[in-house]
Amino acid sequence: VLDGLLAQCGTVENCEQVNTDSETAVVNVTYASREHARQAIQKLNGYLLENNALRVSYIPDETSDMDGTQRGTENGRRPGYGPRGGLRGGSPSSGMPPKPPHADIPVRLLVPTQYVGAIIGKEGATIRNITKQTQSKIDVHRKENAGAAEKPISIHSTPEGCSAACRMILEIMHQEAKDTKTADEVPLKILAHNNFVGRLIGKEGRNLKKVEQDTDTKITISP
Repeated sequence: VLDGLLAQCGTVENCEQVNTDSETAVVNVTYASREHARQAIQKLNGYLLENNALRVSYIPDETSDMDGTQRGTENGRRPGYGPRGGLRGGSPSSGMPPKPPHADIPVRLLVPTQYVGAIIGKEGATIRNITKQTQSKIDVHRKENAGAAEKPISIHSTPEGCSAACRMILEIMHQEAKDTKTADEVPLKILAHNNFVGRLIGKEGRNLKKVEQDTDTKITISP
């Protein structure tokens, strides 16, 4: 049904479903031209398909800006819409300059509650030091999920700044685990936005396998 709808708007070069674990179906679509993609967004955004409203937007893609030929659209069957490039054309933000890709995508970590104190440090000295050294904005969500075994931490920075802050936080947790003899190993838990998990895994798991091989790590994505 979706293929037929997409074909009405222009020539579809590629159509790929990127996640199957949730009730939301996310599909990446590549059209032969920008004009076809623009028509698809105008016609299909909000279109009711089997009582589900389609949400359609451009996928930010650096290569398409260079060659000027291809644009993607995303079809998601869900009531809400997450931050993926913004709905251009008809959105309240149309006409705004595009933001850099990391501007609104923090790295979110999940850390064991017993290590939060060590990460913050005395009167916040440790977290201030991490923030300063990595030029990041770091939020420790201590009050979220009262009584939970883990707490989220959000890091806003450049990709390099986020990586450096992650490394420093992980080192603090390892040291704390060693000092208190609470765990032999503390994994780094990253909360990934549903919109990006498909791209993170890649076709037939290729992206994830490459990351694991290049970094000599074992990565598990929770369902």
